[in-house]
Amino acid sequence: MPAVEVADIEALRRALSKYDPALYKAMNKEIRFALNKVRNDARALVPVSLGSGLRNFHVDGTTSKSRTNRARAFPKFDAREVKKGIVTSIGKSKRNYSGWVGYYSILNRSAAGNIIEISGRLNPQGSPESQSNNRNAGAHFINVLNHNVGPLGKYGGRRGDMGRLIYRAAEQDQGKTRDAIIKALAKARETLVLGFGKAA
Repeated sequence: MPAVEVADIEALRRALSKYDPALYKAMNKEIRFALNKVRNDARALVPVSLGSGLRNFHVDGTTSKSRTNRARAFPKFDAREVKKGIVTSIGKSKRNYSGWVGYYSILNRSAAGNIIEISGRLNPQGSPESQSNNRNAGAHFINVLNHNVGPLGKYGGRRGDMGRLIYRAAEQDQGKTRDAIIKALAKARETLVLGFGKAA
């Protein structure tokens, strides 16, 4: 999920939860409403089919079997499952590899959805470590995704802040959802402080 840094979210959430649960609930509802716009836009980017170019990636009623030494087979694409797997999340996430913690996120939970999201992010022509018998399989896979889903969208300042579904939807949103979240946080903080002032 694209990240936006906002200071003291955890402290604000704790204070709201303790002193004004109704305001906390209203703030989260407002933020979820804003996030759902990008979530729905990301779901709309999922095509019904990826065409005939990725025959082995489509759900066909058979069970996938790993052709490498990995325990888990390569997942298959099912548009309904990919759309269903794009969800909003409110709550503290686990710390990621960069040390960040998320509180308001849009996640891509399906394996096939994650593959569509990030394929080509690091290696636009496919991974050189691919175990496929076809040395051009990675480049072909990415080209088909670019043609049938769309190119990687960029949202954020890091090299890895790119994706075809959530990141592209966030890029097209042009910061509107980010601004709505920051506004909701600021409004809740101001209301909480005013409440403390009246109580004093």
